[in-house]
Amino acid sequence: MTQRAVLALLVGFLSACTGTLPPLSESDRPLERASAPVESGLWEGLEAVRTDNWFRLLNTGPEALEWRLRVIDSATDSLDLQTFIWQADAVGSRILERVLAAADRGVRVRVLLDDAMLAGADSALFVLDRHPNIEYRIFNPAASRAQNAILRELLNTADFARIDHRMHNKVLIVDDRSAIVGGRNLANEYFGYDPSYNFRDMEVLAVGPVASALSTVFDRYWNNPWAYPVALVAAAPDAAYTLETLRREIDTLALPYTPESSAQRQTAWLGAARVGVPGEVHVVADAPARGDPDALEQAPVQVADRLRNLVENADTEVIIISAYFIPTPALDTLIRSIGEQGVELRILTNSLAANNHAAAHSAYRRHRRTLLEAGALLHETRALSRDRQRYMAGPVGDRKLGLHAKVMLVDRTTSFIGSANFDPRSLRINTEMGLLIESEAMNRAVRSALETDFERANAWQLLLDGDDLMWISDDRVLRKQPAGSFVERIEDWFFGLLPIESEM
Repeated sequence: MTQRAVLALLVGFLSACTGTLPPLSESDRPLERASAPVESGLWEGLEAVRTDNWFRLLNTGPEALEWRLRVIDSATDSLDLQTFIWQADAVGSRILERVLAAADRGVRVRVLLDDAMLAGADSALFVLDRHPNIEYRIFNPAASRAQNAILRELLNTADFARIDHRMHNKVLIVDDRSAIVGGRNLANEYFGYDPSYNFRDMEVLAVGPVASALSTVFDRYWNNPWAYPVALVAAAPDAAYTLETLRREIDTLALPYTPESSAQRQTAWLGAARVGVPGEVHVVADAPARGDPDALEQAPVQVADRLRNLVENADTEVIIISAYFIPTPALDTLIRSIGEQGVELRILTNSLAANNHAAAHSAYRRHRRTLLEAGALLHETRALSRDRQRYMAGPVGDRKLGLHAKVMLVDRTTSFIGSANFDPRSLRINTEMGLLIESEAMNRAVRSALETDFERANAWQLLLDGDDLMWISDDRVLRKQPAGSFVERIEDWFFGLLPIESEM
């Protein structure tokens, strides 16, 4: 019997032995709402400075971590956190330590995690959920909770159609007064602290009435039938593993951090408020499925439709920053259309060497020639870019950089910052969210922050020379796509043979 046949039998056996999870009833998951906006303390002082919605761009990893910890430490009543990945590394542990500190001082904490990367984490989630001020829910969980990631995938093969749909949203809301929205997951590489590979990402700090609008979206997911309380899916750990055990583990792993005094924190907030960028803002978010996530009528297309509409109605220019750029047929048609209308389209995505998903790159590279022929200006982030130290903490050395930001600018007035890539997975499979900000000042701020990323020392510019593609940098011209190694080229070739673009 061949290895393939053995694997097929094994998968079939495991699938037959594994059940599926249904959506929860309301009796299993009591409806809960966000707390009312806090009117006292720090927030009262900020409101004396301004009462509108204002924003601060969180452009670099270290700056984003500084503000994330500051926002968490500012919580007095409520903290709601929704994310795709939360790793137990130095950065993830420090964020968790501050969230625990908030819960210890009486803050009501709700955490909603996607289940895609939670293999091995059930014990920690279970004991955290036992804290009197913390509630954990897992979105669209796998029925089988094997602690090995590969085994978990095998055991849940029968439920693939459901669990293929992931919650990619990322938001932190504190006291219903401030929030952070954008592309960063909670792990070393998203904040510039990984020893080998880090991401260039982007988020925005939003303060004002928009926080309540974000809370409404959070509640929609928190009360969704696919948001399972941890205790309903995770097995209780050994009695010896307690919250205090987890606290000791966190202390061992966490990035060094000295909390600010109340006076220092207030000074930082007031300074940010005085220079914060004003703007009219719209929360753009997909609706989570209530029934079968794989049903066409349940497809999360609200963010995709809004982004396509923005592109379609651009007057002069569209700038797209997307870690993974794989045009759907509808987007392909739209790109050709705006090119014919004279709208300039600039795209920044990952090169092969910078991309952390070889399969996504293989799907993207099929579209490069079509994009260039449609008139798009195409750029690919260089893994060893000249200015990558901007996005990393500590010495750069030979550490590589990859693009993870999800940003779009339309003309000189509109900015979108969120969790959505321009690929099939973000546009019609996963749920996504972001902020659409109408503000010339915000558009200028984002445009200025991105200027360096498009320079040829930091990104290859792609051009057509007859039938050939060229990659142009500040010091060379290549006629074969740049790669970090021969292995990367083999991976790119192999994934290019597979019919998986619709899943990327």
